[in-house]
Amino acid sequence: MRTSSFFSKASGFLRSHASSSKLLVLLSLSSAGSFVAYSDSQAETSTPNLDLAQKDPKKKRIVVLGTGWAGTSFLKDLDISSCDVQVVSPRNYFAFTPLLPSVTCGTVEARSIVEPVRNIVKKRNGEIRFWEAECLKIDAANNRVMCRSNIENLVGNREFSLEYDYLVVAVGAQVNTFNTPGVKENCYFLKEVEDAQKIRAGVIDCFEKAVLPGLSEEERRTNLHFVIVGGGPTGVEFAAELHDFFQEDLVKLYPMVKDLVKITMVQSGDHILNMFDERISSFAERKFQRDGIEVLTGCRVLDVSEKAITMKNKAKGETSSVPHGLVVWSTGVGPRPLVRDFMEQIGQRKQRILATDEWLRVKGCENVYALGDCATIDQRKIM
Repeated sequence: MRTSSFFSKASGFLRSHASSSKLLVLLSLSSAGSFVAYSDSQAETSTPNLDLAQKDPKKKRIVVLGTGWAGTSFLKDLDISSCDVQVVSPRNYFAFTPLLPSVTCGTVEARSIVEPVRNIVKKRNGEIRFWEAECLKIDAANNRVMCRSNIENLVGNREFSLEYDYLVVAVGAQVNTFNTPGVKENCYFLKEVEDAQKIRAGVIDCFEKAVLPGLSEEERRTNLHFVIVGGGPTGVEFAAELHDFFQEDLVKLYPMVKDLVKITMVQSGDHILNMFDERISSFAERKFQRDGIEVLTGCRVLDVSEKAITMKNKAKGETSSVPHGLVVWSTGVGPRPLVRDFMEQIGQRKQRILATDEWLRVKGCENVYALGDCATIDQRKIM
């Protein structure tokens, strides 16, 4: 139609002439006896700054590494009217990590525990720039961080550097394997959203393997033996979620192997949840006993192979090997390579974790602060 042709031409004109974006065209349609209004209603907005250069030289440059609990909490309460803020993280979302065990069994969907970091960094009084990349090195002597993007099929330069006046290190920690052989190759971890999704797929695979024809009962039991190493909050919550997943869902889908499922928790200490009151530990152990979850305390894992886990009873000195279908490793955390390298630079190589003063300022660096699991507060003694 001629009318639609006119609108197409008008639309093209308005798109190509930004200065005419508020032009209003009124067209009289005699057949309808009415008016039709056309306008480009898109408001003139400022284009986001994609340049690494500082926008306002008068503002202090703050670089934040990490989008976990510490990093996002810092950004939410930060007044950026007087500073230029850039955030670097390989993860473009914030994850509510306490619910990760629930994601492994589908009690909660992964999308329900994440929030895009760009929603978090939106500020009414300014702009926070976010770069999806990993910080490779902190150059404290030159107030600079070296970064690299790990986005697949990236066109262009993957590496860049940022200069700062103040640096906030909030990169968290990584799973501590204690250099146990076979852990990285044969265990699942529960630190990220992707880890929870992998565990869920792994659990289903174990059941599918167990119901294949031609297997002996012992082979089916091995496929359905789930071992959790570490009796801390994460391991205990996952064991409870896994038990409920079996009893409420999987028993209906795989009734032929419902009596072959076994969950074992291996803890090096004398009790699970030993960081809490003893009454809490005892309650959890009794609950697991009623649910049929085996708890092995005082055992140290020596090796994890594809089909078996080898452990040593510290009290008896006996070594045993137990076949498994899936192993989840949740024994605590340790510093990331970035933090270890930074500690070497500033003379904290003897520290187990990055040390800060009571103001969260890294010892040895006046303009670097550290928050969250990557650091500890080394407070002065009052007495």
